[in-house]
Amino acid sequence: MLYVNAVVTAPAPAEACFAVLTDYEKLPGFVPGMRSSRIVSQPGEMLRVEQVGVSGLGVFGITVRTVLGLTLTPPRPDLEGRIDFGSYGGNLRQMYGAWVVRDEKAGCRIDYRATIEPDFPVPALIGPFLMRRQITGQLDAIAREIERRQALPAETAPPAIPP
Repeated sequence: MLYVNAVVTAPAPAEACFAVLTDYEKLPGFVPGMRSSRIVSQPGEMLRVEQVGVSGLGVFGITVRTVLGLTLTPPRPDLEGRIDFGSYGGNLRQMYGAWVVRDEKAGCRIDYRATIEPDFPVPALIGPFLMRRQITGQLDAIAREIERRQALPAETAPPAIPP
């Protein structure tokens, strides 16, 4: 079982940060290791997103597949936003957690918490190191994408996926 707690900040309002995190179809364009991400639920159903990524390094890379069920609570003035998730399929025995997005003086703060139990062996000595490295890289890439989108004129920024 792997437990993840990570934080990243970005110079943008919480609503903009939330919009990047929930732009599921475009995540592979800026999140390292993510090969695909697509919404697989029908309108009116619980939001489900199928994601495929590569975790690890070089020959130690493992393809991770999951279908996440998501509950979105967009941020509002003086109220944090949340993306609660749980795995409904794939090659993880279990994965659940939340993204929490809140406004701060210099922009937004994004907290990521997850519990992950793979359905494949994870090397005890190097596995946690590789996971920390990958998650740090992914969060940094998300922060860079938030900054990039903030620099775009309003009419070219991609719309947020509605909850």
